[in-house]
Formats: sequence, C-alpha cells, structure tokens
Amino acid sequence: MAGVKKVDHIAIAVRSIEASKPLFESIYGARYLGQRENTDLEYIVAYFLMGESLITMLEGTTPESFVTQHIEKRGEGIQHVGVEVDDFDAFVANAESLGAKVSGVRTIDGIRKEALISPRSAFGIILQPIEWLGELKDEPHHERIIKAGGL
Repeated sequence: MAGVKKVDHIAIAVRSIEASKPLFESIYGARYLGQRENTDLEYIVAYFLMGESLITMLEGTTPESFVTQHIEKRGEGIQHVGVEVDDFDAFVANAESLGAKVSGVRTIDGIRKEALISPRSAFGIILQPIEWLGELKDEPHHERIIKAGGL
C-alpha cells in the first residue's frame, strides 16, 4: 500500500506576507528563502526554512483567490499540509477508494505530482499529497523548492 513518507511542508494563509515575515523570522528563527507569485491561481507564496522544516506563507492577490477565501472563512492560519508520498497514483487511488474527496490532481512537468484531499476527508485540514519527480526526487525538500520555484 502506498503511504506517506514525511511531511513535505506546512502552508500558512496570511493577509500580508510582508507584515507577517518579520515576526515569523524573529520569533521562530525562520530563514526566508524567497517568494514568487502565481498569477493563474492569484496568490503569492513565500518560502521559509525553520530548522529542517519547510514552511510556506500564502497571500491572496485578489478577493477571489482561494487564499483570500480561506482567510475570510477560517481566518489566518494553516491552509494545508503537504505530505510526500512514495507512489502518488496509488496513494490517490487508495484515498478515493476509501471515500476521500480528492481534487486538483495535476502533474507539474518534471517537478511533481500533486492533489488536494478535502478537509472533510482529512480531519479538518487540507492535505496535499506530493510525489517529486526526476532529479528533485532525491533532493532535500528545501533544495527542491528552491530549484522548482526558481528562487
């Protein structure tokens, strides 16, 4: 059976990355790696390394953005948890066969396969199963994101 290898990242929805960044760095010692904008999905993502863990901050760029809508509904906080799986297709097929609501299934060519599992199927939190592809498969997770995100 396909399973989770480890937590890949934790994504936090915030109203403003610029306002949140200094506090995040000073309280938690997070190291800012960079950020980029996704114009198609209307959000900005900032990457931080906290110890050995990758944390991202998401900021919506429009009122229609999924990030903005998440904050409107639930407030700032954890938006999703990315989990690395050893066999993406088997993991998703198993989740669906057990009744989990899976959406957003896609492959980012040469980078990774990913999907979203509804919070109704995952104890109130959105889970994002991920399988890294190609040369990124064996990279440390923060190095993956630097290479994949073009930081």
